[in-house]
Amino acid sequence: MTMWYEKSGKNQDVVLSTKVIVTRNIRGYNFPCKMNSDECRQIVDQVAKVIDKDKLPNEWTGASLPAKTEDGKALLTSESQLLGRRLNVLKDADRKAIYYNEDCSLSVTVNQDEHLTVRALAAGHDPKAYAMADDMAASLEQKLDIAFSERHGFLTSDIKLAGTGTVILYTVAIPAIVKSNGGLNMLRQRVNQYYWSITPFDEQGQYASSNVYVIGSISTRGVSGEEVLRRGEMLINDIIQLERGCREQFATRRTSEVSDLFGRAYGMLRYARNINPREALDALGWLRMYKEYDDSSEVSISWEKLNKLTQEILWESERFSSKPKGGKLDTIRANKIKNILKGDE
Repeated sequence: MTMWYEKSGKNQDVVLSTKVIVTRNIRGYNFPCKMNSDECRQIVDQVAKVIDKDKLPNEWTGASLPAKTEDGKALLTSESQLLGRRLNVLKDADRKAIYYNEDCSLSVTVNQDEHLTVRALAAGHDPKAYAMADDMAASLEQKLDIAFSERHGFLTSDIKLAGTGTVILYTVAIPAIVKSNGGLNMLRQRVNQYYWSITPFDEQGQYASSNVYVIGSISTRGVSGEEVLRRGEMLINDIIQLERGCREQFATRRTSEVSDLFGRAYGMLRYARNINPREALDALGWLRMYKEYDDSSEVSISWEKLNKLTQEILWESERFSSKPKGGKLDTIRANKIKNILKGDE
C-alpha cells in the first residue's frame, strides 16, 4: 500500500505536505491532562462504539506499536506525524487509542492532548485535506456530546485552539527564498499579513539549518474554518510563486555556479558512504533549486522521490529513540538515500 507521503501532490516542488488538525472534547469529562484511568477508558469506549470503521479500519490501542509495512520498516506517518510530533501519544499508551486508514492520511487519536484529535494529511498542496478532517469531525460531533459554547465555540484545553479547534499546516521546502538576500524576512512579513505563522521544521540540532519550514494558521476564534482555509490558500500560493521566482533568478543569473552545485549535490547523495542530516538536506535543497532548469539528462530524480527523501530525513529522529544497531546512523542514512535514488535511474 502506498503511503500518503509517497504519492504525487499538487505544487510538490515547493509544498511537501498539507496537514489539517481538528480537536474536539466530550462534554462532562476533564481534559486529558486531568483525567484518571477510568475516565480515559470511558472516553475510549465511547469513541470505539461510534468510530467509522469503514473509513478508519486500522485500530491501535494499548501499549503495542502500530503495524509495520511489509518490508519491516516503521511507518513514517504512524510513528511520527500520525501519532504526534514527539511521539507523546506513547506516554500512558494504555489510556489512549488511534484509528487510521490504509495510507495513514486520516486518523483519530483519542486522549492525546484533547479527547479527540482528527488529523488529515496529503502530499503536496491539497485543500481536500481540510474536507477530510472536517467531515470526520462532523461525523463524531453527530454521535458524541461534544463540548461547545455559543460564545466561545468548541472548548479545548489549549486556549489557542478554542473556537474552531482547527489548525492548517503546510510544510514547505524553500531553499531559494532562504538563500536569497532578505528573502526569508520578506516571507515572514507576508505570512504575518495573513495572521499566520512560519517556523523552522526543527529549531535545534542537526536538522535546524534546513530550508524546510512549517506555515501554520493561528486564528481559531471569531473566524470560521472555511475562512482560515481561504486565507491559507492565498498565502500558500504566494509562497509558491515567490519560491519559484527566486529559483528562476538563481538558475538564470548564476547558471554556472548553481548547475555545478546541483551536480555536486547529486553526486554526494548518490555516492557518499556517510552523510549527516544537515549535508543531506542542503544537497536536496540544491536539487530542488535547479531540477527544472537542468537539461543535461545526467541527473534523474522525480519530485516524489525528492520529497520522500526530504521527509524521511526530517522525521528520522522520531523513529530512532536509541542508537541504531548494525552501523552508524550517518551510514544508514547514506545507504537509504542511495537505494531510493537508484530507483529513479
